[in-house]
Amino acid sequence: MGLSGGKMRAVKVNDTLFKEAEKMSKAYGIKVDELIPAALRQGLFTLNERTVLELYRVRKITLQKAAEMLSIDIWEMIERIKNADLHIDYSAEELAEDLR
Repeated sequence: MGLSGGKMRAVKVNDTLFKEAEKMSKAYGIKVDELIPAALRQGLFTLNERTVLELYRVRKITLQKAAEMLSIDIWEMIERIKNADLHIDYSAEELAEDLR
């Protein structure tokens, strides 16, 4: 079983990427097979967060939906929006929708 308890899958990486992972694993004092899944999870979360922030910026999703997509509460979402230097636009309609 993997770190998340899910089914294990093999993923191919090129030599350059693997050597970089080996170097980082030594620096962090962990095994390569622990570092790669952790880095992949972090990278996927970061990519998802960027996508959600962009969807929010162009008003394709509400604040509540953005928080749900990242599995965080609204207050944490507000902090992430501020950190991304985006304007928080929360209308009365969105409030009514979020309270349903």
